Amino acid sequence: MTETITHTLSHKGFPVHVKEYAKGTSDIPLVVIGGAFQNIEQIERMSKALAKHTWVIAFDTPGNGATGVLPHDYSFDFISDCIASALEVLRVRKINLVGFSYGSIVAMRFVQHYRGMVSRLLLGGAMHRMPEELEYEFNLMLFYLKWDKNIEFADCFTNLMSNPELRKTNRLAKLAGEKLHNALMHANQGIREQFKHNTKRILRFGNTDLSKLPDVPTVVFTGEHDIFVPPSANKLIANSFPRGRYESIEGADHMAHVIQFKKSVDLILRGADAYREQAPVPSLTFPSSDPRYGIISHATHRPELQNDNMPSAITANRTQ
Repeated sequence: MTETITHTLSHKGFPVHVKEYAKGTSDIPLVVIGGAFQNIEQIERMSKALAKHTWVIAFDTPGNGATGVLPHDYSFDFISDCIASALEVLRVRKINLVGFSYGSIVAMRFVQHYRGMVSRLLLGGAMHRMPEELEYEFNLMLFYLKWDKNIEFADCFTNLMSNPELRKTNRLAKLAGEKLHNALMHANQGIREQFKHNTKRILRFGNTDLSKLPDVPTVVFTGEHDIFVPPSANKLIANSFPRGRYESIEGADHMAHVIQFKKSVDLILRGADAYREQAPVPSLTFPSSDPRYGIISHATHRPELQNDNMPSAITANRTQ
């Protein structure tokens, strides 16, 4: 049975909830940040699966889970500071970091400000901005919530996160979509308020400057049928990291880590080089950051650079 430790912390008056799994079983913990509707408890299956091989620290940042509502005028910079503050309390100075969907924005902002703390970065269903063609959809969902149009809200959000065409032929995608829709239909007022403020936060602060991404080994992945942030958008982010690579998950959409659970767990562990020694599995390799080579094609990697060029400096202070 995996040992767990729960912490209720705070940063500048806002609660930060943290749950550790298998503490101290690896030198570097894997920090997990879920999506907009994924609190610590809802991603626990993922956290426990990862914890079979590495120390895991799962977060509910302000505005997620039971932390209450974080007003939308607080940016993703503030959320990344909340994570750094909590890690300081836990005396953790080096991490691997994975963020899903909404959590990918948080993760990218964190690595920009605290790049010395991140050994490896993984981004699932990554978004560096709200796609212009979807701004209308999200504003429409805010309208639905304001006027208690629950069915319309649940239908709209589900059909963005879960590909309707894939649901016709993929049983797991169908089940995941139905589960999401049911959760949205029964969401309480607190969750609705969180969605409102988190959506407005994306619309206002969600743009990430891809020209300022640090030199950290990074894996960006999503389902091949993702219609919310499609593979092309994820590849763009991967190619913007000096040592980034993109991985496609077959038979999945934006909810790849739910539909293809085992493949996602395996990819995250390989990307974080976190498999236990007793179960050796080749970790992923990354393009070289050596200026002599430039950014190598993601189809051609240099295995000898797998660990040699990883950043070793530990920076506790926020990088502006």
